[in-house]
Amino acid sequence: MELLRYMEIFNRRKRIFYYIIGASLVLALLILLFVRPTYRAAAKVLVLKTPSANGLLAGWGLASQVASTSDDIKTDVELSRVKPLAEAIIGEFKLRGLFGKQLKADDFFEPSIAENLFSLPYAVVKQYKEVNIIEVSAVTKDPELSASIANKLSANYVESARQRVRDDFKSVRESLDLRLDSIKDSYFKTLAISTDMKLRDMTVDLQGETTNVIKSIYTLKTEAEAMDKEYAQFDAEITKGMKQLKELSIYRKEAFEISTNPRLESLKSSLDKKVLDLASLKLDFTKEHPRYKILNEEIDTIKKQMVAEVGLVLSRETMSLNPEYSELSKKILTNRINKEAILAKKAVIQKFIKLDEEELIKIPHKYEASARIEPLLTAQREMYSKVGQYVIQAGLVESISLSKLKIVEPATTPKKRFYPRRGRTLIVAVFLGFFIGLAAVFFVEYMDNTVKSKDDITAFSKLLGRIPLSEHLRNYDAVSALSADSKEIEAINEIKDNIFYETPTNVGGSMALIVTSPGKGDGKTCAAALMAVAYAREGQGVLLVCAGRATSGYSAAAFFGITPDSSSLPMPTGEHGLDVLFEPDIERVNERVGSLREQYGQVIIDTGSPKDCAALDGNVICIAEPCKYEKDTLDRVRGVTKGNFVGYVFNKTLQARLT
Repeated sequence: MELLRYMEIFNRRKRIFYYIIGASLVLALLILLFVRPTYRAAAKVLVLKTPSANGLLAGWGLASQVASTSDDIKTDVELSRVKPLAEAIIGEFKLRGLFGKQLKADDFFEPSIAENLFSLPYAVVKQYKEVNIIEVSAVTKDPELSASIANKLSANYVESARQRVRDDFKSVRESLDLRLDSIKDSYFKTLAISTDMKLRDMTVDLQGETTNVIKSIYTLKTEAEAMDKEYAQFDAEITKGMKQLKELSIYRKEAFEISTNPRLESLKSSLDKKVLDLASLKLDFTKEHPRYKILNEEIDTIKKQMVAEVGLVLSRETMSLNPEYSELSKKILTNRINKEAILAKKAVIQKFIKLDEEELIKIPHKYEASARIEPLLTAQREMYSKVGQYVIQAGLVESISLSKLKIVEPATTPKKRFYPRRGRTLIVAVFLGFFIGLAAVFFVEYMDNTVKSKDDITAFSKLLGRIPLSEHLRNYDAVSALSADSKEIEAINEIKDNIFYETPTNVGGSMALIVTSPGKGDGKTCAAALMAVAYAREGQGVLLVCAGRATSGYSAAAFFGITPDSSSLPMPTGEHGLDVLFEPDIERVNERVGSLREQYGQVIIDTGSPKDCAALDGNVICIAEPCKYEKDTLDRVRGVTKGNFVGYVFNKTLQARLT
């Protein structure tokens, strides 16, 4: 049922719909005829994303010192639409706008409707969602110019993007260079401090030094213990020899001379010095070292000289020496010499053991100093190396970024025009006209405050029925040819029934039925003729009265082929039981109807206007066309009657049903 209602609305407002459809088609044809065609050429630019300078610094954990170079432009599309690029293209190709004026940069990327209609050059940039490609297109009246502008704009954008990358990474390199210089200065200062400390303390490897000192102390103590054993052995030998010499008192003098010999004292002093030197060399050199060997040979030579000197002293004595005594004396003297050498060497060893122990005590302090300087030196060395790698990486990323900005598909000269296209323009015009027309139809219907249904009329007024819009009712002679089951007659029968129920005082049809309408063209005359036919076909005698102005021209009698006549007698029609009476004087209608009332079962009066109802006796029904009159207009029709107003009938409707 709603669809039928929409069809009824559309049928009432269809002229608006057709007008809008026609206007849209005319506009499309005018565009096709008078708008100069334009051509579109497009180039594609690859803009693969790579790490930015700020991203690199943030990823490396370095504070970013790079200023933004995008001027708050966030996307590649917006970057390709900046004014400098547009101004460069406009200046190079000398593009003109309306009235021959130089084209503005703002209009180059965002053309107005007027500029589009006048085929002015403009560019469009869009970015594909699935791939990192920007399409740069140019639209002009010249196909070759479109391709040239698209390629030039793409090239300018690529160069601009590359320059932004260079500027971006230039700042990165400068930042890294400053950081590298700062780290290098700190590293070299720390390295100098560490080197000075090692040179001062004669330390290269603290762990190795500690091992060497401990090993040296252990070696010296081991030698000292061995010397103690040798010393005890030599001391025992001397004690034994002296015991034997005491038994030989004759050798006291020689022994004394030998012990007080100046030559022997000098050799002993030289021997002590050489032993000291040998002990000193032993701390720094191995036994295989040449200097160690030479010094050891000198000590042996001194020992031999001392032994020889003892022999010379004993040989100078005048007294006869016992060979056994001489041998014993040499042995004692040799043991004494060895004993003195061991004492001297042991004294030196104890001295160096003390020095090594003091050096071993200093090593923890060296470790502490090294523990303070080495981690800092290591961290600075690693940072210096890492920042150096960052410089190399920044250069590589910059090269990759520049290589990923390029034109992958240059624009070619287009063959087909871009705008306006005939088929597309006409289809768009039809669709726009269709939807705008429908919108206008329902908008006008919404804004219309005329009476369209029984809900729109006064609450105490009735809607008796609807007479459908029919092709048969357009012809005068078609009413009599309607069949009993036609929709027109069925609608009238429904109206008849409603009139009967709404007029309980109309017993036996004693009162006439007055048919009127608020204006012309509402179908009042046709409705009166239809109702007369419907009553006549029920077997009732029906008198159709054409009263007042309804007697002239287009009257209800015309539907039966009867012309107005001044005769005072009813005129028969082709419909059985239906007569027509013409009465031009509205004041005499009641009198004439009253004189003929007994001959007819039903009297229907066709009036000229609602004003005639005031002079007539009977039940009044108002025929009105829906969506034509406001409620106040229909209420005025009811107000001019004598109070016997029955209801309204809607005529020329899409369907014959009560709503």
